[in-house]
Amino acid sequence: MVKQIKTVGNFQVDKEGLKKIGKSFLVSVAGLVIAILLQLTDVINFGDYQSLMLVFLPWLANTLKVWILKYESK
Repeated sequence: MVKQIKTVGNFQVDKEGLKKIGKSFLVSVAGLVIAILLQLTDVINFGDYQSLMLVFLPWLANTLKVWILKYESK
């Protein structure tokens, strides 16, 4: 059985795209929560780099998710 690939046009999002956006958002929120918890519990103090870390940690969480978990590449 040949698997068909669906093409979604510019400026359109299908159900699968919405799922990916939602998952990415949840991973970003998890990274943000980790950063906030680390700062609140005085495990680490980001100091002047707090803004940078709030951008970097969700990206790191997303990267780790892709690296650790299985996924299908087309």
